[in-house]
Formats: sequence, C-alpha cells, structure tokens
Amino acid sequence: MSSSSHEANGAASPAPFTLAYYAQETPTKEALADGTRRFTFRELYRLVNRMGNVLAGLGVGSGDRVAVLMHNSIETFATPYAVGKLKANSVPIGYRLKSKEVEYIINNSQSVALLMGAEFGEVVRPILPNLEKVNAERILVSGGEVSWSERLESRLESAADTDPETNPEESSSSIIYTSGTTGLPKGAYRENRPRDLQLIMSLISNFRITSDDHHIVTCPLYHSAPPVFAGLHTILGASVYVMPRFEPEQFLKTIEREKITSTFMVPTMLNMVANLPADVKNRYDVSSMRNLVVGGAPFHISTKRSIVDQFGNECLFEFYGSTETGINTILLPEEQLTKPGSCGRVFDGNEILLLDDDRQPVPQGQVGELFVQNNMLVDGYYRNKKATEDSFHNGFLSVGDMAFMDEEGYYYIVDRKKDMVISGGVNVYPAEVEIELNHHPKVFDSAIIGVPDEQWGESLKAFVVLKPGCMATEEEIIEYCRQNLAPYKKPKSVEFVADLPRNPSGKVMKKVLREKYWAGDRAVH
Repeated sequence: MSSSSHEANGAASPAPFTLAYYAQETPTKEALADGTRRFTFRELYRLVNRMGNVLAGLGVGSGDRVAVLMHNSIETFATPYAVGKLKANSVPIGYRLKSKEVEYIINNSQSVALLMGAEFGEVVRPILPNLEKVNAERILVSGGEVSWSERLESRLESAADTDPETNPEESSSSIIYTSGTTGLPKGAYRENRPRDLQLIMSLISNFRITSDDHHIVTCPLYHSAPPVFAGLHTILGASVYVMPRFEPEQFLKTIEREKITSTFMVPTMLNMVANLPADVKNRYDVSSMRNLVVGGAPFHISTKRSIVDQFGNECLFEFYGSTETGINTILLPEEQLTKPGSCGRVFDGNEILLLDDDRQPVPQGQVGELFVQNNMLVDGYYRNKKATEDSFHNGFLSVGDMAFMDEEGYYYIVDRKKDMVISGGVNVYPAEVEIELNHHPKVFDSAIIGVPDEQWGESLKAFVVLKPGCMATEEEIIEYCRQNLAPYKKPKSVEFVADLPRNPSGKVMKKVLREKYWAGDRAVH
C-alpha cells in the first residue's frame, strides 16, 4: 500500500488509493490517531517519507527485511508503508515473545534492521551477539531510550520528508510469523506480487467499508488481519484510530468519543466486552458502530447474542481465514443468529475442499480437513521446506482446521486437527465441548485438552475460568456436560484457572496446557 508518486508539486498525479493521492486530494482530513497524536493525510504521508529515508540511511534496500517489535502506535502503523517504499518488507514480531523467540524470528527472516519499542530493551539486549545481520547500529528505538541504540524520533526529526520511493509498481511481498500454537513460529511468505485491486474492492464491498468510516484498531498490528482491515480503510481515505493496548471499557469510551464506525476484533475481546457489568456497558453510546468484524478464533453463540443485543443486529460480520490463506468465508449480519456456529459461506475467489486422511472428499455434512485455493495463498513457509510441503495438496493449502458444510453451503469449523482427542478410538473435537461449557451461566471461558488415560488412551480435561463472583465444583461442571453432551464427550476432570494462555489472535495455546501432562510421554503438539 505504498504510494506510487510524489506529493503534488508539479510532479505527475499520484495513483488513486495511495497515501500520496490522499495527501494531495484530502490533505487536511484526519488519517491516523492514537489518543495523544493526530495526523492528517498530508502529515502521515510526510511521516512515512521520513521513516523511509531513515531506513534507507541504515542501508535498507530492495528485498531487505526490517523486523518490528513495538506495541501499537502511529509508528507501528506507518512502518510497512515506509518499508514498502524501499522495495523492502517489514517483519512484525509478537511483543509477548521471549528473547530466544525474538532471536529466532529475526535470524530466520534474515532481517537486516530492527525497529523496537524502548520497553523491549531487556528482551533484545541479551540476544544482540547472536543476531546474524542486525547490530546495535541497525536498531532504532521508539517511545523512550536505551543506552546502546539511537532513538527513532531523533532520526525522524532530521530526515527529509521527500519521497524516497524506489518502488514504482504497486506490488508487495510479506512475511508474517504464525502464532506458534503448535510449535516454533513459521514465516508465512508471499513473494512480490501486483496489488490485486479486484480482491481489495471485493473485501471493501463485502464488509461494507466506506470512505466516511472511522476505524479503530484493537488488535496487535503484528498479526495479519488487523493491518489488513486498517489498510482497507486507508485505501479508501477513511480515518483510523489505533489503540495502543486493548481494554474493554476504554474501547467503549473511545467509540463514543471518536464516533467509531468500524473495527476488527477477536472473540476473546468481545467476550470481555460482553461480560462488563451492565451499568458500565450502558454508560457509553455505541450507536455509531455499524461494522464490527470478528475472526481469528471460535465465536461462541452466547457471546454473539450479547454483542448483537449491545451493538444491534446489523453490524456484526464474521469470517474464517488465516495468515496463510487470507479470508475464505464470510457470515453477514443478517445471518448471524440464523446460522449459529457457522463461519459463513465461501468468500469471493475461494475454492474450498473438505478431505479425509486419504485426501478424498468427505460427504456433505461430514467433518474433513479444510483446504483452500485462492490468489491470497502464501507461497510457502520461509526457509521451511517440510512445513510448506506438508501444508499444500494439489495447489490447495490447509492450516489444519477441521470443518463440515451444511446443505445450504455454510461452513462450520469443528476444531484444529492437532487438538482432536481420540478417546477409546472415538474422535472428540474439544471445541464442541467448549461451546457447551461456555453456555454454563457461571463459566467465562474454557478449554479442553486430551490427557493420558490408561484405559481409554486419552481422556478429556477441562480448564475453566469462572465469571467474577461465581463459584463452582468439579462435579457441577462434569454433571452439566453429562446432561448436555454425549457421554464420551464429558470431561473426566476439571481444573479451575484464573485465565487461559492465549496468543494475541485469541487462540488458546493448548500446547502450554498439555505440556505437563505429556512431558516425556510423547511430543507435545
């Protein structure tokens, strides 16, 4: 989404749908804000130019990669645009990762520079000697100081705001590391390819985005979906507001203050909003919200009903997709309560197959592994040939999700293939049990895993987070499942926990839950 021409000063007119275009056509319209700073399109365009020139000064050029380890901010949002001007790629890094994980991503991606928040100084400092292509001179720090590197803001003050662009074509490449719920992160990689305006306009049309929208970024920008939805708004010249960190009441307060009209969120966030006290939810006017998109994890029907009650039945969109496959299905607002549990029908440009273990199609209504083909697919996992080969089948790609399709063409994600539990030779999909558990009036959140069982091979164990002020017993939870599920789906044990380990996209890190039960017994998924 980098611009393809200079700001209006006698040069050729900039291409539509670019920052350069809006810097010329709507220069004083607000483009980006974060609560403390506000940038017009002209100001954002000039900031992107300055950042591009700063990175060029570090030696970043065509084909290079720049790692980014920052909380959401103006600079985090602007970095991919600045890097794109140099025909380079940004590599976002999850800010919850530990030093060794950060080292792995920087080295695996072959990044040559690092932009980081000052708060990550103690994460990066111990790994500096181990970084293959990054040294202290190629690290810039934002939002504070560390003793061993220079501040990004200082460089920006002296940088030219003229266009450093070396990328005349509207093309892009990307490398985004998956969340690593089942192992080391994998770099989902797309080679340089022309901007697909047909796809972009299809996304804008289906999610009903307009140039008058005021979009709020609630999720970390290092994940794949948040910058996509924010970018779609910028492409149309709409305004974007960035939350540095998500907090449910602050989210509602910002909707009222900023007259927010659209957002992308993960179900965990909406569950937090839904479980706010009634007096807090009623305190804020959220009537401006007309486009609330949710994805990234299962969206339980009880939370969905609560959100529809709060925001209305005309603004909620749901989709299924992944970093590797883009957006594959869509469930429209008018379908939300008539198709509970569904993630929608096939999105434009996608072909979906549901295959059994022998890679044969399963009958309609039966569960199979979901494979996707479209022009959004990654080219593979960077420097990981085996993972690439394991994921592709005849041009279709799977991220390991299991699903079925009903008679009307609506898809239902059952679970991750690697999360499936085989108990007494019977396949059990934990997500089905979790959906039922989350209907319990005392349960805020839950997760089901398989643990070793001498008789059955595996048995189900429930981890349960209770709602504030509620108490329950193990027997109560098991009895509730016995009454509402088939006997073989009933957990044999329950552990009450304060919270569940989740990655920022909302997926439960079941690998963490399984570790102590399978250590030394088998490789933890």
